[in-house]
This record gives sequence, C-alpha cells and structure tokens, in this order.
Amino acid sequence: DARVASFFNGNEFYLFVYEVFRDVRLVGAPPSSIGKFGADTDNWMWPRHTGDFSMFRIYTDANGNPADYSKDNIPMKPKHHLPVSLNGYEKGDFAMIMGYPGSTDRYLTSWGVSLAIETSNPTIVKIREKKLAIMRQDMDANREVGIKYASKYAGISNYWKYFIGQTRGLKRLKVLEDKQKIEADFTQWVNTDPGRKAKYGNALSDIESAYKVFGEYTLQRWYFIESIVRGAEIMTLAQSFSSLGSELKADDPSDDKIARLIENLNKSVEKHFKNYNAPTDIKLLEAMLQMYYENVPVNQQPEAFRSQVAKFKGDFHKLASSFFAKSIFAEQARVNAFLAKPSLKVLEKDPAYSLMKTMIETYRENQKKMEEANDLVDRGNRLFVAGLRAMHPDQKFYPNANSTMRLTYGKILDYIPADAVHYNYYTTMKGIMEKEDPSNWEFVVPARLKELYEKKDFGRYGMNGEMPVAFLSTTDITGGNSGSPVLNGYGELIGIAFDGNWEAMSGDIAFEPDLQRTISVDIRYVMFIVDKYAGATNIIKELTIAPKIRVKPDAEVKAVSAPAGVELTH
Repeated sequence: DARVASFFNGNEFYLFVYEVFRDVRLVGAPPSSIGKFGADTDNWMWPRHTGDFSMFRIYTDANGNPADYSKDNIPMKPKHHLPVSLNGYEKGDFAMIMGYPGSTDRYLTSWGVSLAIETSNPTIVKIREKKLAIMRQDMDANREVGIKYASKYAGISNYWKYFIGQTRGLKRLKVLEDKQKIEADFTQWVNTDPGRKAKYGNALSDIESAYKVFGEYTLQRWYFIESIVRGAEIMTLAQSFSSLGSELKADDPSDDKIARLIENLNKSVEKHFKNYNAPTDIKLLEAMLQMYYENVPVNQQPEAFRSQVAKFKGDFHKLASSFFAKSIFAEQARVNAFLAKPSLKVLEKDPAYSLMKTMIETYRENQKKMEEANDLVDRGNRLFVAGLRAMHPDQKFYPNANSTMRLTYGKILDYIPADAVHYNYYTTMKGIMEKEDPSNWEFVVPARLKELYEKKDFGRYGMNGEMPVAFLSTTDITGGNSGSPVLNGYGELIGIAFDGNWEAMSGDIAFEPDLQRTISVDIRYVMFIVDKYAGATNIIKELTIAPKIRVKPDAEVKAVSAPAGVELTH
C-alpha cells in the first residue's frame, strides 16, 4: 500500500509505502471493569488506574507474507520483537514512544485559536452537554437503558470533556497572546526586506480574511455536525439509507447492488435497535432540532425545516413526536418491512430521511461559499509556515501529526497541575481499592482482582509490596497514539500509551512541557492481569522478558528552549 502525505502545511510531500498484514486476530483483552476502570469520570485524568490494553496476533502465509484469513496461516515471525521489562523505572528515566499520532495544529494562527476559544469549542460543549443530560436522566431511571447507552454516553462524553479542557488550557497558557506575538515578530521580519514582503507579505492577511468567512459559518457547521449528524439516532439511521435511495433513484438501478445494500442495512439495523430506546431518542430529537433552530443563522437553515417548525407553531415536542409516529426509522419492524419491499416513494416521503437530506444539501451549499476562504487559508498557512522556517534557519522544526509514524522521547516525570497540588509519576493498585464503588459501574472492582490485591499476590510483577498500574512521561502524543509502545533506554517495553492529562488538552495546538504528560499503563500491570488474574501463562511463555540486572545508561534528557514561534523536535 502507498500513501503521499503532506508536511509543514503543504510545503513538503513524502511517499510512504506500507506492507499491510490483513489477518489480525484478537488474543485477549481484560474485562471492562479493568480495561475501562474509571470510565468517564477518570477519562483524561490523573491519577489513573485503568488497565487499558488488548493483545492481537498477526498471521501470515507459510512464507511470512501478508495474506487474507486462512486456517493455514501461521503467526508472524518478525526480525525483532520488543523484550518486556519487569524492572520498572524511576523518576527522570528515559522513555520514548513510537506510534501514529492522528493530527495536531501546532502552527495554528491567532485567528484559529480565537475561533476555537470563542465559538467552536463552546458550541460543541453546549450541544454535547445537552445530549449527555438527556441520556443520563434516562440511564439513571432505567437500568436497561443505562446498559444500552453506556458506550454511547462514553463516546459523547469523551470529547465533551476534551473541549472543556482544551479551552481552559488555551486560556490558562495564554496561547492566543503567544500566537499574536509570533505573528507580530513574523510581520516585522517580513517587512524589513522587499523580497520577503513579496513572498510572504500576504500570508497573514489571507489567513485573517479566511477566518472572517469561517466565523460566519462556524455555528452552522458545528450545529449540523453535533445536533443533526451526531444528534438523534433516528436521523443517523435515516442517513445510512442514502446510498440505497440513490440506487433506487438511478436511471438503471442495479438489482445486485440493491441486494448488497439491503443485506448490509439489515445487519446495521439489527445492531442499531439492539441498544436503542425510542423515548430517549424522541427527547434527543426534540432538543437537537430546537438547538439547531435557535442558534444557526436563519439564512443558513433549510427553508423546509423552518416551515416544519412553523407548521407545529414552534412546539418541538410535537414535531419530534410526529417524526416518530410517521417515520419508518422509528421502529425496527417498520424498517424491516421497508427493506423487504424497498420503495423510493416511501423513502423520500419519510420525515427523518427527507429532513436529513435537506440538511445535508444546505450544509454543502454553505460549504461551497467557503471554498475561496479555504483556498486562502491553505495558501496563507503554507506561506506562514515556510516563512517561520526561513525566519529561524538554525532551528529544527517538526511537522504536525498526520497519522504517519513518529517518535517522541522524554522522561518519566511527575507534575504540579495547580498551586499546592503535586501528582506523583506512577499509581498502584492501592488507588484502585481507594476508588472502589460497587454501586457505580465505573468503579466496580472484579472479585478476583480484589482477592489478588488483598493477598498481595502480585507474583514477579509487584514492586516494594505494591502493584504498579500506570505512569507519566513527558512524551508528546495525541489521538491515534493509543496502544503505542513505551520503551526505556534499552529498547524494552515498559508500558502502553493510552491517554493524555486534562490540564494539557491544549496540547494539540501548543505543547507545554511543564504540564503535558502521556498516561501509560505499566507493562507489569498488563503482565499481572494476563498471568495472575486471567491465568494465561501460555501467553506469558511466548514473551521475552528482559534481563533483571542492568547498568543504568549514562544519558540524560535535557530540556531545550527555542525562540518564540519555533517548535523543536522532542
């Protein structure tokens, strides 16, 4: 497989060639009471006690080549595999991570930061807060609903919490002011030379002009995404039928394609209604449509939608109830009946399907109005980043994350998040027992795990009578790094990265070494769960355990500084 990736905002392009192994099988994973211990409450937080890991095995053909699944495939035999270290770590020890971070925006300008702080983030938080409140009310009132919606709630809560933290971090660290200072210095540097002015002179003005346009459509964009596309499930289910609708409407519909679409839709419908509660979804539809109506500029809303609201005299409860009374997507039996005898006429008259269709069309029309602004900001950002690098020719810059492999290094370290607060650099099972709450599914401790703790039966994985669980490092990760190996100075596995700390949620925009930490599960806890909790000694026997006695490497990770606006590799 091959992929061309853009670096430094379109200033450089590189070709990546991958060997893709398709036969990947699950070996094992801990129960959710271990793997998701702390759930929403502890998400992004430290101290952390989550055993977040899973194990997979790659299979190849007999010659070690990638292959589709076959019972004849054999486990992959790599040229090298990581030895597992049970030796632990100390404060200040070297740590590094290799992985595939998804995306960062470290060269975002002040206009982008301002839009995030003032509009985008608060809008996302506001909508998700409403969704969470509705879901939580029904989940607390009905245990069955609580089980059905637990995963959905966690998914919405994840980035609700993230954007709250990011906004606080951006304000606390004065990122907007820092960006404005960088831009002022850049402008001064550009204006002192006619050649620079000719080349880079329009970079920031182009970006500013583009963000003025973005500002006009930001509310429409996020209300469409969060309240319509990710809002009530009746709407998302209706949207999933768009491909079938297009094929039914085609001049020469393909019976084979329609049959395949129906087969796939039958599966997704079954999955959809398995964890669905219509009364909850009615409340969500009512709230989401009302929020969209009241917050999106009138001239950016579909006329058909506003006509529907007028028809019901602004009563969104009646509007939502009408949808559920008439839409085929409100009940599984109705959807199944439709799929047994699909009809374009029925689909296009369906209130959920037709509203979703007109919402998408309106969104796309508004997006077209931003095409020129998108071109402006792309060109401006490309010139701005190129100019920053030219402005500091002796400094090393690193590109934003873009899902290509990256290496980050740092050290095991504690941190001080606020006045009079100090967080240690590791946690132990003692903290699990301190957090235990049998009445709260987030903090239920499995009986077997509790028994092992009470007996202090940690095997060779314990440390000074305790069982380490998680640790912190100053490494730089983001979404996409979950599951990345954390290595010590010998190239041995000491942990698995899975999260960042809440105080540094602004890290995708501005890296703050004093606050930003990677949260990783200790490999000794992973081994303890596999061996002592699950009794999977067969897996342990397959692993290479690093030597116990080591001479500590004579190396030190030193902090480096850079002029304002320059991001150093780290």
